[in-house]
Amino acid sequence: MSGCDDLRAELGGYVLGALEPAEADAVREHLTRCADCVREHARLAELPELLSLAEHAEGAPAPPPAVEERVLDAVARERARPAPRRRRLPRPRLILAMALPAAAAIVALAIVLSRDEPAAPGYPVALRPAAAGVPAAGRAELESVAGGTTVHLWVRDLPPDPSVVYEVRCDAPGWSASAGTFRADTRGRAYVVLTTAARRGEYDAIRVVRRGGSSTTDVLTASLN
Repeated sequence: MSGCDDLRAELGGYVLGALEPAEADAVREHLTRCADCVREHARLAELPELLSLAEHAEGAPAPPPAVEERVLDAVARERARPAPRRRRLPRPRLILAMALPAAAAIVALAIVLSRDEPAAPGYPVALRPAAAGVPAAGRAELESVAGGTTVHLWVRDLPPDPSVVYEVRCDAPGWSASAGTFRADTRGRAYVVLTTAARRGEYDAIRVVRRGGSSTTDVLTASLN
């Protein structure tokens, strides 16, 4: 378990892009075979987006006192929890690891009134622009269910046109299955829950495509390999 604990301590730096390339590769490889660390990674995966949103939250209204009390209680419980034994970290990374729980709680407090996206368990996937110059970004969590796969999808920075229809597709060589369609809001954002009959293991990539008549244009893509 010590090796797992050591790598789990790096997850905060991994989701924030603060690791050296060799360290990031080690974490990425570990996530392919450790379900516990995958769940912890999914819990931390929203931190970059939360921190980005916090940059624009300076003028947000103060949350109700009850919300503030719940967040402060959560911070207190986190600080009181015994830390697992782990190897000595370089000082900057140690500071980062100690600050992550409190930072997440503070950011969540700052934007809690404007967020209505539920957490979703599953296999996390980072979606990247399908072509250079495309500003869109997103992520998905794939959850195996009895009928196939449920796709929890978050996207942002799409063209702010609610009339545009996007489709999520699960791909394998020579084969593709649709998970359904969605529209973004006037800010170019969307959170949707879609379901496809394709099962995990039957496809090795997912795409978000923009539909236009009989043609489609790839917008976001991710490989599951």
